[in-house]
Amino acid sequence: MSDQFNSKELLIDGINKLQLSKIPTPELDARIMLSNAINYQGIIYIHNNILISKKEKNKFYDFLDKRIQGKPVSRIIGSRNFWKNNFLINKYTLDPRPDSEVIIEAVNKIYSNNAKSIQVLDLGSGSGCIGLSIIDDLNNASLLSVDVCKQALEQVERNAKRLNLSKKIRCVQINWLKKTWIQNIKLTTNKERLFSKNKFDIIVCNPPYIKSSEIEKLQTEVKNYDPLVSLDGGMDGCDSYRAIFKDLRQLLSKDGLCFFEIGFDLLAEIKIILKEFNLNLIRVHKDFHGHNRVIEIN
Repeated sequence: MSDQFNSKELLIDGINKLQLSKIPTPELDARIMLSNAINYQGIIYIHNNILISKKEKNKFYDFLDKRIQGKPVSRIIGSRNFWKNNFLINKYTLDPRPDSEVIIEAVNKIYSNNAKSIQVLDLGSGSGCIGLSIIDDLNNASLLSVDVCKQALEQVERNAKRLNLSKKIRCVQINWLKKTWIQNIKLTTNKERLFSKNKFDIIVCNPPYIKSSEIEKLQTEVKNYDPLVSLDGGMDGCDSYRAIFKDLRQLLSKDGLCFFEIGFDLLAEIKIILKEFNLNLIRVHKDFHGHNRVIEIN
């Protein structure tokens, strides 16, 4: 029996297996997983005729089994495309989604031609996809990435290195549910030469905002593979907004702006919280489906 296999045959078989299991995007998923299994630079198509080893074939079929069981492709291959780059992810980081790119768009509309030095704070950075995308687009920006999880911050540093952004970023493990979180951020900026002040011109955040009672109703790909700490926003989904908004002004520069992702059904409740802590809602940015997705505040 030959130890080499044809990519076209494997791809067709993979697509058929995914279709039978009612996977929503069988062709795309099979192509991405086969490309990754053989470390192919680019995406393999049906018309490609590539010889594949038995080891690579077995890896592809292992990927197929995991996908059929409900594991997202991004979790299987350990990375996800977001904005302009590909980001490594792990079980401690949220799987980046197109909805979060609305934050990048909103920031770029305001700061893309800014020649001044800009300090950016990314709260709950996860893989770093939001903060790193911003400083990759803005030449004169530095970034402080904050997350409660050490393993998530290690992933931020890996992604920063891959994007040649390591000199523009510092990471610090901080929990915004603790009373000392603001003080700890200021201690970090005071001792790091990368930052000239302890306030930020841009603050971005994609906090957990799913209501606790709604977690079980989420898609399998989300509830079984995204970290719970990145999803569960408490009884009404607003626990993190309250914790952060309470002292947010202490971290915001005079003309600074904050961009927070929100659950599309939470705007009314968040407006009440903003008013409670004397924060101004400047505008609401909608996502690709027309839902309220990002609030711009100061």
